[in-house]
Amino acid sequence: MPNHEDTSLLTCELSALARDQLKMQTSRSTALDSGALGLMALDVAFATIVIETRGAHDLWIVALLLLGLSFGLAIRALWRKGTEATGPPVARLREERETHAADQLRESQLEDLAAGVNINDRALARKTVLFDRALILLVLAILIDLAGRL
Repeated sequence: MPNHEDTSLLTCELSALARDQLKMQTSRSTALDSGALGLMALDVAFATIVIETRGAHDLWIVALLLLGLSFGLAIRALWRKGTEATGPPVARLREERETHAADQLRESQLEDLAAGVNINDRALARKTVLFDRALILLVLAILIDLAGRL
């Protein structure tokens, strides 16, 4: 049977691991937001090129439609909430410290961190899907425009 020190040490290590995961998720969310902004800029730039150099066929209209959809998905990815949970609120921990033992406080903190990691995983998955679809539509628009120029 594990003793009290082993359990306390394990809880501290798990808390540190959860905090590291939350930091990585925050970085991923920021990278997705930056990528969505860059994708929107590419959509606008390529739409300008398509409008200025319309191909002989009417495929440029389809390319513009796909660019508009890509732009819209990139906006949705940017507006979607990213990593909202960054751990237990400090004010609540302070209140709990006064009413609970240190072991209970560590367990509560670990549960909150684990819940935050799960929430962030789901939020990042939704944001990633939107970004990937916007990128696919951009590439498809480029290919259609190139095909219209042949």
